[in-house]
Amino acid sequence: MEKYLKGKTCIVTGAARGMGKALAVKYAEQGANLVLIDLNKENIEATAKEIASLGVTVLPLVVDVTSSEEINTAMNEIESQFTQVDVLANCAGMSTSRLILDIEEDEWDRVFNVNLKSIYLLSKAVAKNMIKNKVENGKIVSISSQASKIGELGNGAYCASKAGVNSLTQVLALELAEYGIAVNTVCPGYVDTEMLQEVFQKRSVIEGKAPEEYEEMLTSQVPMRRLASPEEVAEFMLFLSSEKANYITGTSMTIAGGKTLL
Repeated sequence: MEKYLKGKTCIVTGAARGMGKALAVKYAEQGANLVLIDLNKENIEATAKEIASLGVTVLPLVVDVTSSEEINTAMNEIESQFTQVDVLANCAGMSTSRLILDIEEDEWDRVFNVNLKSIYLLSKAVAKNMIKNKVENGKIVSISSQASKIGELGNGAYCASKAGVNSLTQVLALELAEYGIAVNTVCPGYVDTEMLQEVFQKRSVIEGKAPEEYEEMLTSQVPMRRLASPEEVAEFMLFLSSEKANYITGTSMTIAGGKTLL
């Protein structure tokens, strides 16, 4: 069977673990060459080695995705090796478990910078590359959250930043449509990642529960009665990154097992 991303170059941020890593593996399995971006040098190099065993070219880069200077330097290196970018997957993200009355300004800014500003900076840089190289059917796909659509106690900065991702996706979709670039976002519910396990540990304190009790409470609210796997989210992102989704743009699609029907 022909691999439908063969020869294409895909950038994945937050690629060292979780949904970013799962998506990078999916891309590689479909023949794409990968640029893996993360702040954790040891983990991103280990992930790159693992993915390279699938027979594709992999370029691991340690980049602060909130820094335009570091992104510009990274883009120069990417263009030097691959020339054009066909797909950008914005998977880098962070959460903080604070009530609005307790969160400090610098922590609020950090969440917005990682979750929203990084997507603005990377999408802008990659879109310019796609336009310059006349890329056909370019794709930008980002990870938002069900929390972008329904507020969550003790998760205000994350909710608001992810709502911004959805709005930015719509604007980018409108502005880049003339170049054939499709821009979409997925809004996962509870996905079994290290970040979610950290949330269970921290937000359970706000709720006055043990982490195990808090996890059970959240899972019980999901009609399908389980967490999603990173691979399930990655599979849908893979579809949105392919030419099968050329006419889909500007959407924020929920993957939450029925928890959020928006």
